Amino acid sequence: MMVEILIILFMFMNLFFNKMKLSMLKNFIGCFFLMMTIKLILKYSFMVNFLSISFMFSMNIYSFMMVMLMLWIFGLIYLFLNEKNNMLCLKMHLVLLLNLLMFFMSMQMLMFYFMFEVSLILIFFIIIKWGSGEKRVEAAFYMMFYTLFFSLPFLIFLFMVMNNLMVDLMMMVEIMSFKMGNYFFMFMMGTFLVKIPMYMFHGWLLKAHVEAPVFGSMILASILLKLGTYGLLQMMILFMNMFIKLKFYVIIYSLLGSVILSGICLRQMDMKILVAYSSVVHMGILISSMLTFYKISVVGGYLIMVAHGLCSSGLFFLVNICYEETNSRLMLVNKGMMNYMPKMSMMWFLMCSSNMSAPISLNLVGEIMLLIGLMMWMEYLIMVMVLFSFLSFIYSLYLFCYIQHGEVNYYLKVKSSKMINFIVLILHWLPLNLMFLNLV
Repeated sequence: MMVEILIILFMFMNLFFNKMKLSMLKNFIGCFFLMMTIKLILKYSFMVNFLSISFMFSMNIYSFMMVMLMLWIFGLIYLFLNEKNNMLCLKMHLVLLLNLLMFFMSMQMLMFYFMFEVSLILIFFIIIKWGSGEKRVEAAFYMMFYTLFFSLPFLIFLFMVMNNLMVDLMMMVEIMSFKMGNYFFMFMMGTFLVKIPMYMFHGWLLKAHVEAPVFGSMILASILLKLGTYGLLQMMILFMNMFIKLKFYVIIYSLLGSVILSGICLRQMDMKILVAYSSVVHMGILISSMLTFYKISVVGGYLIMVAHGLCSSGLFFLVNICYEETNSRLMLVNKGMMNYMPKMSMMWFLMCSSNMSAPISLNLVGEIMLLIGLMMWMEYLIMVMVLFSFLSFIYSLYLFCYIQHGEVNYYLKVKSSKMINFIVLILHWLPLNLMFLNLV
């Protein structure tokens, strides 16, 4: 149903909206997506309706909130797009939304893989076309070849499965999981681990975030990183035997990587790189806990996917507001912003407090569940988790205090922010801090 609505909207936009004023068009589409999200959340529950499952597309219990998050973020992006972003930009976003929708609702593995790769091509084009940095072409190619290289084994696996179509899929996976070597399996799962991204596979993310435009960073952090976690969740069901064999190494590696990157965040001077690193830290703890295979860990990972999508998107938007005023992402240049934009300082505090998993945010509920799952798996990990929690709190506090306080840079000429910026930020913060009320 939703796929059909978006296709009709895209055709309608092509036929009638080419001569329409761009600001009116983007506001219409943004409000339409926000209203559709609210309507779907009120109408549907999290239960799977098996009668609506088709052979091609269906919405299951895990993809429901991913689709809602995607519609919400795209609605907010359409609200703040300015006149410099032309009709091509609006159409590109609509095509990307349609592609991501089909990814989260795909029932066939080949369709799943195809949509996964098409989203990469679209974000590649967005970074090259609308990115503001000098190295945007290098960053886009870095991201593309990282993902394509690691997704090749998964494509080989799909062809091997399709070669034996007469055998039941689950039976085929069982047979292949016994034949498959550990190295090939980890290389195959690298498709999703790179996209999440896991520690040591995260080099492309920093480059892509720094060079991408603000809407590219928001889509990348809030939705495209969730392609990896959602794919990993699906593969955990199919390859449980292989994951159980290798999970110890992946869990310890991801946990230590999260602690190391939390420390690295404390010496960053570029705000965008710090927020990108914090994404990798949260994804690392998510991978570690989900691979324990406890129900509380999987539910906690699902909540963190939604919470991180809203929180990191809001932080990237805040960094862009500072960049538009000062033409720099360096913290040294942006010191003392509380004197220039006191109302925006409140939004910085709310977003940074959510990023450090303070009450009453959804991050807190999800992170507690993840840490409980890890504690149940191995209680000796408590020292690593204490260090992780402490450092993640410290770097969020460091980000807020360094920018807002300190000696004022009198060379800056900062104007007060537009009203639409506050609306977008409040619409990031409200679902993030009210969603915990509906968890039971």
